[in-house]
Amino acid sequence: MGALNSNIHYWLVDHPKISQFEWKQGHTFGSSISFLIISVSVYLYLTLLSLRFSKFIPTLTTTTIRNITAIHSLILCLLSLLMVIASILSVLHQMPPHDWKWIVCFPGANHTLPRGPVFFWVYICYLSKILEFIDTLLIILSSSRSRRLSFLHVYHHTVVPILGYIGLQFAQSMSSVAVIINASIHVIMYAYYFLSAIGKRPWWKKMVTNCQIFQFMTGFIISAMMLYYHFTTEFGCTGVGVWCIGIAFNASLLVLFLDFHSKNYIKKGQQLDKHK
Repeated sequence: MGALNSNIHYWLVDHPKISQFEWKQGHTFGSSISFLIISVSVYLYLTLLSLRFSKFIPTLTTTTIRNITAIHSLILCLLSLLMVIASILSVLHQMPPHDWKWIVCFPGANHTLPRGPVFFWVYICYLSKILEFIDTLLIILSSSRSRRLSFLHVYHHTVVPILGYIGLQFAQSMSSVAVIINASIHVIMYAYYFLSAIGKRPWWKKMVTNCQIFQFMTGFIISAMMLYYHFTTEFGCTGVGVWCIGIAFNASLLVLFLDFHSKNYIKKGQQLDKHK
């Protein structure tokens, strides 16, 4: 068991590509501002174009969509699980001894640079958000696109890569916690999509939405902790300025997901009760 743990730790934390990782704008793949702008712009352009000219876009057969969705969801489910495990191990490895506040507050005043295993997995998470654009493509190519392609979906997929980029560029405090929580929820979510695509109907559909809401509410609690340490420690915390963008997005998503939860679970439940 010891040898297995050592191998896992090596491949997820100690490998030179991971332990010596450093985010350098314009040098690291995907780190240029043009990469981000082009990626998000192309995503938005094609998505809005598909909505405007939906009748000219062919749809794939249900079987084809399910097969592609199953593969795509399984890949993202396993990748998310990997990010959870690797990020936890990286935090425990990179955190200064007994300095638990480091988890939510990276020391400011240029004392923290976006390098090492923690930021390597933040970087992988950032790239995975580009990969998640395929979620939208699969909806566009399905026969149910008019029902499933919502503002919440497009807004979420557009902004998250931007926040990931900002988190790396400014060595954002709380980045590792955000990756662990987000990836944990994505394990559940993509497992649900995978099982649904292969013909199973998991019972936890509502739980996926509840977990998303929990994620955003947790974001406020962790932010309060970060702000406390920022104003009570010598060097403060990194990324507090750009944190304002993240917390505003967090609040908007909380509102949108609460609205989604109300329309799809509470109101539908009340309508079903009326018909009984």
